[in-house]
Amino acid sequence: MRGLKPTSPAVSRRERVLCSLRHEVPASVPAYVNNVVDWEQYTEPLEVGSREALLDALGNSIISYVPEHVTIRDEDHELPAMFSIWGVPEELCVTYTDSIPRPLANAETIADVDAFSWPSARDWDFEPMRESLSEEHEHARMSCRWEPVFSRLCEMFGMEQAMVNLYTNLPVIEAALAQIENYYDQYYELLLDKCGDQLEIFAIGDDFACNTGLFIPPALWRKLLKPLYKKWLAMAKRRGLFTLMHSCGRVIEVLPDLIDIGLDAWETVQTHLPGQGARKLKETFGRYLTFVGGIDTTNILGLLRPKQVKDHVLKQMELLGKNGGYICAPDHTIMAEVPAENVLTLYRTCSEFRRDKYTL
Repeated sequence: MRGLKPTSPAVSRRERVLCSLRHEVPASVPAYVNNVVDWEQYTEPLEVGSREALLDALGNSIISYVPEHVTIRDEDHELPAMFSIWGVPEELCVTYTDSIPRPLANAETIADVDAFSWPSARDWDFEPMRESLSEEHEHARMSCRWEPVFSRLCEMFGMEQAMVNLYTNLPVIEAALAQIENYYDQYYELLLDKCGDQLEIFAIGDDFACNTGLFIPPALWRKLLKPLYKKWLAMAKRRGLFTLMHSCGRVIEVLPDLIDIGLDAWETVQTHLPGQGARKLKETFGRYLTFVGGIDTTNILGLLRPKQVKDHVLKQMELLGKNGGYICAPDHTIMAEVPAENVLTLYRTCSEFRRDKYTL
């Protein structure tokens, strides 16, 4: 088996994604395949030898692109980066543990925050990204979907200290936000100037919620974060791009806000969380948002048998994809314990799903 061939008419993966973003009904449901831990275990059934080949064989319809960071060089030798540009150990920068160095953990004043060596967007080279984008003709092209704000605060202060400062020392949080905002203002301007005409989707990502709700009150979210997202989404909308946001957890309280500021598509869509059932989401927000995700990795994909996985995928596609506006994907990372047959069942079911299943 060298791929999961759809039984629907041959239409490019990019066009199927664009149909879903336009809330039209595509020839077949597009799939987004991205975070797969220990991907090697899934390659044998599909007879592929690389991660990229695996994602393609599973039917991935979206490719995300990032610029190259200008590396420090000493004559002819590259110096390895021990820390990310945000001052956190590179190999641990995506974790939330507070047991690793955090550059702003002890910041008590605005001066302490400003003393950090903040990164510059000018340190990115967008030409290789543009070249790669121009060579892609089959998949929908998307900018990097993980450039966070709230999560960046947690990364730099440590999550506990960031939360404490939000309530006891807001000025240091606002000072850090101002620096992050300045960086992303420049970064997104450069990205859109250099690569905007080669993209279909402009993406941002931020995790500001857990399974029960936002980490911070909605009013504080609207004060600190919403204006930033609004500005960056507007930059992309002015260039005619679709917009996508990755945000895990129970975010339903601020979905109307995100729609109001120009969001077109939301990933990860965890429908097993309170108040976020697939039917409710579709009925309430389906006219405005394309849903990307919705396949339960917590309770179904890694725990149940292939027949139950298939039934779940069919149900989610029928509910979230009714009249268009759905891109099939897991609602979080596919972890190493997920059986290969369940992964293949997920994407085989998607590839074989017929449009008359989710029209009126």
